Amino acid sequence: MTSHPPSHHADAPAAAAIGLLARQGYDATSVDDLADAAGMSRSTFFRKFGSKEDVVFADHERILRQVTDSLAETMQEPLAAIGDAALLVFNHHVRNRETSRARYELMQAVPALRDRELVTSHRYERAFLQHLLDKLPDAEHREYKAVSFAAAVVAVHNAFLRRWLRSGPAQEAETAARDRSTALANELQALAEIFRPALLGSGPAHESPAVVVTVLAAGADKEAILQAVRDALP
Repeated sequence: MTSHPPSHHADAPAAAAIGLLARQGYDATSVDDLADAAGMSRSTFFRKFGSKEDVVFADHERILRQVTDSLAETMQEPLAAIGDAALLVFNHHVRNRETSRARYELMQAVPALRDRELVTSHRYERAFLQHLLDKLPDAEHREYKAVSFAAAVVAVHNAFLRRWLRSGPAQEAETAARDRSTALANELQALAEIFRPALLGSGPAHESPAVVVTVLAAGADKEAILQAVRDALP
């Protein structure tokens, strides 16, 4: 996943507010300052974002909804679907590097934002776990393994994201982002292969379906059809 659609227009007001917070300082920036930067009134700002802390993570609310919608609609095998969902989150940061970098700097300076990041990461983890529990065969006997996989995916994603955000100038970072996105996809695929036997098993229920081809005379009855299929099976 190295091609990315343009940034979502709904993120622009939050991005302007986050940029101002990073430049001016979290405590030194008032809600009025943030409302001006976002191009809205103070009352509209409170209705849309709620608080300074909320605006820092506003884009994640939209991305989390996108992740849950994607998982609800996917026809993919569940481990692969979760890997793609994690890449969706990473690629959102890639498309919005300045905002993601500003948020990262804010989190280094403001402990409350680091705490909020942990809550946000846990919400992604919970969405991944719920998808696994909904899709896994015999899920109640695999719950702890599902917990482990969901947590591992989030941990690997966050490690890749932080390393990329600490990378060099913008032009180098853009190249690094493409490389990191590909590397993350590979790591998530490898992680899924480690967990797949424990989560999906390796029995006949998960093997590729057999394709049987047989030739029948016109007007063959049901018993003749069943016998022809039995004869054609390996």
